[in-house]
Amino acid sequence: MKDKDGGGACWSRWCFFGVSVVMGLLLGCQMGFAANVTEVKKLSEKAVDVGVKSQQSFETWVEEKHRLLAELEDMEAQLEHVGWQRKKLDVYKNDLHEKIADLQKKSAAMEAVNLKLLPILEANLEKLQEVVASDIPANLTERRKSMHHAAMVLNDYDLGLLDKARAVLNAVAREVDFGHRVGIFEDEIEVAGDQKRVKILQVGRVGLYALTLDGQKAYQWVPKQAVWVPNTEAVASIHEAVEMAEGIRLVGLSKLPIVAEKMQEATAQ
Repeated sequence: MKDKDGGGACWSRWCFFGVSVVMGLLLGCQMGFAANVTEVKKLSEKAVDVGVKSQQSFETWVEEKHRLLAELEDMEAQLEHVGWQRKKLDVYKNDLHEKIADLQKKSAAMEAVNLKLLPILEANLEKLQEVVASDIPANLTERRKSMHHAAMVLNDYDLGLLDKARAVLNAVAREVDFGHRVGIFEDEIEVAGDQKRVKILQVGRVGLYALTLDGQKAYQWVPKQAVWVPNTEAVASIHEAVEMAEGIRLVGLSKLPIVAEKMQEATAQ
């Protein structure tokens, strides 16, 4: 009985040990399989991640490639434009050299003209000033102002020959115009030391006449002596001419006296 009971217990222990071993093996296999699945999953995820990053890198590289190609095209276009500009600049440079040479020739010619013409302009202005100084005393302020302006222009270093010639010719033109002008104005004159209020009639450079405000006395300017002298014989003629200049009388013929050499000599004596 003891042997049977002892054998059964021993068999039970061996069975239990066998089952334990089998269960251990099965559990080990299961754990190994689980570990393999985890590793595969990790590897798959890593492979996917690498693929995504590779795709992103490829797309980035493609974009960079297109950008570089666009920049290359722009640089080629710029290089072509720079080449065209260089050729054009050579053409401009040659043209400018020709123009500079032409301007230098013109400048030299202008300097030669200046050396000859400027003294002539100054001499003519001086003669004009002398003429005005000895001319009838009418519109002197305007005339002297014109000649003073011409003298200022001639003495201005920065102004060219054209401006200087224009200034002198304008002064001459004013004097020419003055010789054809008829004017009437009221002023005071000195006759033999007395001041008289009169109407003064200017008939170009033919003569300068004065008529008292009451129309009773007339005077005539003697240029050489620069004095006013009475003219009793021409009171009516001077009165008529004054009224014509004022628009009171219709324009007609009037015999105005001309200062003769004899009259000037007699006045001087």
